[in-house]
Amino acid sequence: MKFRFLTLALLTTAAAASAAEKTAAAKPDTENKTMTSQEWKGQYGGPLEPGHMVAADVTSWKALAAKVGLDASAPDFTKSVAVAVFVGERMRGGFTAAFEESVMRGDDLLVRYRIKIPSGFTTQALAQPWKVKVFARPKGKVIVEAIAP
Repeated sequence: MKFRFLTLALLTTAAAASAAEKTAAAKPDTENKTMTSQEWKGQYGGPLEPGHMVAADVTSWKALAAKVGLDASAPDFTKSVAVAVFVGERMRGGFTAAFEESVMRGDDLLVRYRIKIPSGFTTQALAQPWKVKVFARPKGKVIVEAIAP
């Protein structure tokens, strides 16, 4: 009887150690990675009209933050610019702005976005979605283009 108990205890301990080892190995290493972009978004509080805005300095950042009620410190504008997209007022929730891959055109930065239309059940409330993303500052200008959904 003691032999069975000892064998069962050893097998249980070995199984627990093996499971813990697999869990530790499966966990991704995220502590040493740096965030490459900053992004903020909201479903409410954006402008009623659709559009976009580029913030390339602290003054324009403050205007952008006031427009959407954003409480965030300004990015380093010597190295970056912020682009905001306003979806405009919608009769229901679920709409969102999605940035596509940005592209360099010579010295200019081309930022494309699309408005994603919701599918399925959504909030039945007025919404004014917006999204802000920080990009590396180009030598030239920032060109913002809307892509049809």
